[in-house]
Amino acid sequence: MLLNANPTRPKHKAELDLLSKLRQTALIAGAQISESHRVQVRIAELLAHLRKNNPSLEFRERFIYQAGLLGEGLVMRVDAGMDMVTIRRVNADNVISLHKITTAVTTGGAQ
Repeated sequence: MLLNANPTRPKHKAELDLLSKLRQTALIAGAQISESHRVQVRIAELLAHLRKNNPSLEFRERFIYQAGLLGEGLVMRVDAGMDMVTIRRVNADNVISLHKITTAVTTGGAQ
């Protein structure tokens, strides 16, 4: 879920609209998220809105303080300065790799 499914405040409605458009564009882009011109345009729109209107507390908790789920298999994080958006695909290989790294760090073993 992006934010509140039934936004009541104008700030939430605007954020939900921008996030929905970005999610749809990113899903259509497939594996070429970072190279997609349309995704870059949507990111620019989102960042411009955030800089102008300051993000809501819910948006900050979901996408700035941590990486949040943007869509199926997509995780997004906005940096605190609202200058950069990172969108990553999440798949089973990434999760297994992260688990191996975490296990090696916690046990003190080499990777």
